Amino acid sequence: MLVRFARFVVRRRRAIVAVYVLLFLFGVFGMLNSRINYDMLSYLPGELDSVKGFSVVDEQFGLGNTAQILIYDESDARVEALVVELREIEGVKAVNWASDMGPITEPVEFRDEVIAENYYADGVTIVQVSFDESGNTPLVKGAVTEIRDTIAGLDAYLTGAQQLELEEVMDRDQVRFAVAALILVTVVLLLTLPSIIVPVVFVLAILVAVVLNLGLSYYIGQEVSYITGVIVFALQFAVTMDYALFLYHRFEEERAPGDEEGAMARAVASTFKSILAAAVTTIAGFLALMVMKLGFGVDMGVTLARGVLITLVAIVTLLPGLLLFALPLIDRIRHRVPRFDFSRLGHFIARHAGAVTLVGAVLFVPAIWGYSQVTLTYDLNKSLPDDLPSTLAAERVADAFGRAETVFIVLEDSGTSVDLERLYDRLGEVDGVTRVFGYGSLVDPRIPVEFIPAEAREAFYAEGYTYVTLDVAYDMKDPELSPMLDDIRAVAAAEWPGVTHVTGQPVLMDDMERVSQGDAERINLISIVAIFLIVAIAFKSITLPAVLLAVIQLAILLNQSFEALSSGDLIFVASLAIGAIQLGATVDYAILITTRYEEELARTRDRVEAITVAVGESSQSILVSAATMFAATIALAVMSSVGIISSLTMLIARGAIVSFFVVIVFLPAVLVVGQPLFERTSLGWPRHTTKGE
Repeated sequence: MLVRFARFVVRRRRAIVAVYVLLFLFGVFGMLNSRINYDMLSYLPGELDSVKGFSVVDEQFGLGNTAQILIYDESDARVEALVVELREIEGVKAVNWASDMGPITEPVEFRDEVIAENYYADGVTIVQVSFDESGNTPLVKGAVTEIRDTIAGLDAYLTGAQQLELEEVMDRDQVRFAVAALILVTVVLLLTLPSIIVPVVFVLAILVAVVLNLGLSYYIGQEVSYITGVIVFALQFAVTMDYALFLYHRFEEERAPGDEEGAMARAVASTFKSILAAAVTTIAGFLALMVMKLGFGVDMGVTLARGVLITLVAIVTLLPGLLLFALPLIDRIRHRVPRFDFSRLGHFIARHAGAVTLVGAVLFVPAIWGYSQVTLTYDLNKSLPDDLPSTLAAERVADAFGRAETVFIVLEDSGTSVDLERLYDRLGEVDGVTRVFGYGSLVDPRIPVEFIPAEAREAFYAEGYTYVTLDVAYDMKDPELSPMLDDIRAVAAAEWPGVTHVTGQPVLMDDMERVSQGDAERINLISIVAIFLIVAIAFKSITLPAVLLAVIQLAILLNQSFEALSSGDLIFVASLAIGAIQLGATVDYAILITTRYEEELARTRDRVEAITVAVGESSQSILVSAATMFAATIALAVMSSVGIISSLTMLIARGAIVSFFVVIVFLPAVLVVGQPLFERTSLGWPRHTTKGE
């Protein structure tokens, strides 16, 4: 079956390449038009109270997607003219300022104290703008751009445009990231492959698969997070380059003058199973991300796993034809490549297997300790570039008005004016709340509705809901934030007779921390169990998979413990994802050495000789794989100013190197020491018979 398939691929290579060219064009179109989500908070589960409240704040009051304009040293008349101009911009739902609550003809010092505190500070005023749609839509993007143009001539600063600004940063940087990753991967391959043409062919084949994967999101209606889009581009190259190497090396072994087509067919047929086995373990690791309670996990897990599958298909269908087409150039342009011989290391490890195994076991202690010292941060704003205009503007707002964060309490319109006054008083007593602002702050709730300006009431009442705004002194870095939010929830529930929802960005981020608790353990457990079963079936053993997974887990713990030696802080998204990614991407290293050890042990019946050959013959392939993963991700880690991307890609790049050394040094020792155990717990495992070591 495989032989017939391989021959078909070789014979029909021109038609297959033509099909891929067409698919590539569709992929490019889909990739350019796919929807990218820059709002990580949108991945919170919809059943959360804060998410429900945010929906009301957004849909009924237009406060879910808002911007603030800080204006220095301008007259009220000029600001009022600006407000009128802003209201005419398409996509702007409402513009709120002091003039909504009364005439601006009287001096500020004679106006209502609450209004003055809300809209004025020393030499500055603030205008709030709400939009018709979410920040991802073209309508709102256009509105923000027009607002920028409108205030360009003023000493003014715009907050709340982080998503658009982040998109601009990513659009600017993605090409640089891609070029840098492709150059570094090509350099690594040039150092390990005898012709400059081969790396180019490899990169071309996998690039097609990457474009098809990312473009497919558009056709199936998948909205991809900006992190997934960047990570997938680099990681799909990193974890699937092995498949191309397997095929090419087998082709070179099978090749004979005049029989290139037959050699390629045999290479495809003989390597398909090994490529499939490698892909299955990687896919299992990536799919484990789907158990994350945040929707971001499904987004990344599905896209990464799909990318591996698409690349697998491309390697066994597209790459053979490309290699045959390029064969004359490959033969004409050749150079020497260095070869690293690790056989002496393998022999040394085999002779001192007990001591090396003990060192590996002891390493778990500092690895676990270092891992426990890493502090996870859930402040998504901290991961944004420091020079983002909205971030700088938000700091100015905080300095001028003393507002660290803003919390909304959505209230079902079922209480009396007495209930509202009592609620305001009790909320003002909560430690950390610096200001309570709502309808009752501006208008005596006991005044009949018909005597209240329509604009004032409509700003606070809609579809059976009203809301209260709280300025709070704590942000995500303050440990007092969570207790304060619990106190706010308790007061709202106790003092208001109807349904209440506490929401706002700090609440959503705090809920993100709560929801994410235990996610890392669940993801790691699922990935470990899935890969354990796959390896157990492949080796017909119950102990070998435990050994292989323990070695990779040591590498994962060591990798994350390095964070304790640097900043000590790690963005939670990186921590959640790295376990499954590093396990799925590097367990192949362990499988490759173990498979070669099994083959050599069956041939020699001598575990020392078998592990020496296994390390010597497998290390080159593992080195290339680890170096490729490092090269594909290190550029993003160094170049990206977005904290989530730089943190995660640095973990992946460093994890590849750590996994290489751990697998090369400690796994051979454990295999030698555990040989008697493997013989008893594995079906068909070769026996060691050499005596007198």
